[in-house]
Amino acid sequence: MSITFTDIFCGAGGASTGLVKAGWELRLAANHWQTAIDTHSANHRQAEHVCADVSNYDMRRLPRTDVLWASPICTEISPAGGRRRSKKASGLTEEELRSLPDAAFERTRATAYDVIRAVEVHRYKAVLIENVTEFATDWILFDWWLSGMVKLGYNYQIVCVSSAHIGGELNPAAPQWRDRLYIVFTWVGMRLPDVTPRPPARCEECDEDVYAQQTWRPGHAETRIGKYGQQYDYTCPNHDTAVIVEPYIRPASDIIDWTNLGTRIGDRRRPLAPTTMDRIAAGLEMFPDDPSVVTINHGGHDGRAFRPDLTPLPSRTVKIGEGLVVPPGACPHDSTADLAAPPFIVEFRNHATAERVDRPLATVTAGGNHHGLVIPFRKGSTPKVTSEPLHTLSTRDSAGLLRPAVKIEDCHFRMLQWREQMSAQRFPETYIVKGRSKAERTMQAGNAVSCNVPQWLGHAVSAVL
Repeated sequence: MSITFTDIFCGAGGASTGLVKAGWELRLAANHWQTAIDTHSANHRQAEHVCADVSNYDMRRLPRTDVLWASPICTEISPAGGRRRSKKASGLTEEELRSLPDAAFERTRATAYDVIRAVEVHRYKAVLIENVTEFATDWILFDWWLSGMVKLGYNYQIVCVSSAHIGGELNPAAPQWRDRLYIVFTWVGMRLPDVTPRPPARCEECDEDVYAQQTWRPGHAETRIGKYGQQYDYTCPNHDTAVIVEPYIRPASDIIDWTNLGTRIGDRRRPLAPTTMDRIAAGLEMFPDDPSVVTINHGGHDGRAFRPDLTPLPSRTVKIGEGLVVPPGACPHDSTADLAAPPFIVEFRNHATAERVDRPLATVTAGGNHHGLVIPFRKGSTPKVTSEPLHTLSTRDSAGLLRPAVKIEDCHFRMLQWREQMSAQRFPETYIVKGRSKAERTMQAGNAVSCNVPQWLGHAVSAVL
């Protein structure tokens, strides 16, 4: 018999999709936004669906299941600074704002108190919670809320991890940096599930691949709550002293549709904003031969340029953010193509700069040589691309490498599409997404739980249920 679960605040279905992939059976999914319910029900047809404000819902009406999954967030600790997020704060255009119903912005998550209400009635064998790390660090009542679950008879384990570091052969990692907090509650007396992150990484000192261990920085070892690279790192387990290692990641290039390069910037009927042009220029200065992606509307990254074949996207948000920029002559980073140059991504927030990333990766394919021209110096000679053989070389210098200047106007540009945003959350390519506009579909992607982490947690909890 499969493990049954209920998913409240289900959104577009990232958690449900991951848990079903782990072999669980979804009985009911609830959310306050009808569009999200439409998406969820189109993909999880066997389950019951409820569109309702969960805070006003009679929890006795929920079905009896083994597990509860919930992704609540309290308004006191929202990324908007504790205030209700308005449409204006979303970063969408006026036309896109008008296309979104108020329900998409009101009570994006019901409060954490609803979890206790549901648990008090149904006494699930396990309860899984997903949230931002600020849920634990900034909400003044977090410890009080946690004690309520303990009072109801549960042990708990807090797991802080990025979606980029969770995966396996049958559960690919999400190609985005997405730091989240997960709390795994299980009945007192039940064996605790193993939910310790151990991402594979390369240890240069050992000269071998290892399963890295989380190592918390001073001041955070006791709480073990925080974000990768800020409050904790990954280290090699083979050393007594901390040897920091970088876990393998899945690059953003995996989910970019390289068949769609966009429109030449100089041919656009509506010119790009000056700030966007400046940000594109910053990336081109360091990587004139490579495609790039410009993040327009949201943060989640340090603002520097990065290549999608070497690193994931920044954390997905509800805003329409990145645009793809392709310089003339550059070839997309497609694993099926013979590339002239690997692509990179430009992230624009605060300082617009570019930086090459050099580190071991899991699924990156070789990109080939950088694009350039060989210019013979001899009279009567003609330029050749680097893929062609050189002319017969003499005793004098007769050939040189030319890197032509790149004009922004000659680059192609487009925004990353909602399907790419969904793929960055590890949804299947065939996942049906409802909505009247790209804005609605993008918002569902940004609010979603990365499917790979629930799948990982589902397998871990299955072992003790």
